[in-house]
Amino acid sequence: MKDNNLDISYQNNDIILKSMAQEFKDKSLKFYGINVPKIVTVIPANLPSIEVKEDRLDFIFLLVDDSLLHMEFQTTNKKADIKRFLQYDARLYNKYERAIRTVVIYSGKIEEAIGRLDIGSIIYKVDQVFLVKYDGDKIYKELNEKIESKLQLTDIDKLNLIFLPLMGSKKSSDEMAIDAVELAKKIEDEDEKTYMIGALIGISDKFLTEEYKNKLKGAIRMTKIAEMLIQEGKTEGKAEGKIEGKVELIIKLLNKKFDKIPELYVKRMYELNIDKLEKIGENIFDIKKIEDLDKYFNEN
Repeated sequence: MKDNNLDISYQNNDIILKSMAQEFKDKSLKFYGINVPKIVTVIPANLPSIEVKEDRLDFIFLLVDDSLLHMEFQTTNKKADIKRFLQYDARLYNKYERAIRTVVIYSGKIEEAIGRLDIGSIIYKVDQVFLVKYDGDKIYKELNEKIESKLQLTDIDKLNLIFLPLMGSKKSSDEMAIDAVELAKKIEDEDEKTYMIGALIGISDKFLTEEYKNKLKGAIRMTKIAEMLIQEGKTEGKAEGKIEGKVELIIKLLNKKFDKIPELYVKRMYELNIDKLEKIGENIFDIKKIEDLDKYFNEN
């Protein structure tokens, strides 16, 4: 059960998406060699499940030309990574049927990686950005001076702050993530500060070690973003309780109707959202055999 301990994770997806949308909207990424149209907004990356080790895309952006930008932030350069991106993009296209441009942004410790996969009938390639060429220590110093002097941050300044944890540095990505958040906390405008910290959490969550996740929690405590994360945790906890109660009630009704439903169906019940559970409840008298439940599990 969630309490006032900050849960910095993709369970706080709405907050992270809002932060990323705010900080990337209408911005060009050409400064980093990413030649795509301007970003309109970030969109949820909810895709049908597939057997991959890490079933989570980093970020999907809608561009002004109605195409999609799939952006991944990587601290590894294994062949398995590009195979995973290929699976993601196939599922993305299946859902949205839009042109997809995939850009992989590598941390300052990586200088090269596989960017093309030829499997015969499919040739898949991604664009790559290696942040090793950006001097994170120098950029940190320049940003710090600008913020301390209460000067307005440009779009490039803001993106540099967000990408700072992945840039080349004498420090680790973990340490740079904490430094970047501490720097963002100095921004006077409360809304800008909130969105910058949220965007930093969104990018850093993937690679931070548990030790530094705890340090990050300490770094953002007493900020507006921390309050939002805590409130999201409380709200989500209530919603989870509501869903669990609904599942238990429907299972009880189905057990009365069919004596006992198979364990597989019980397990799948807990995977349904509240809308589908309510549909089953409304139609329970029309369910003639246990297999009739399959349509609720399989429908989009």
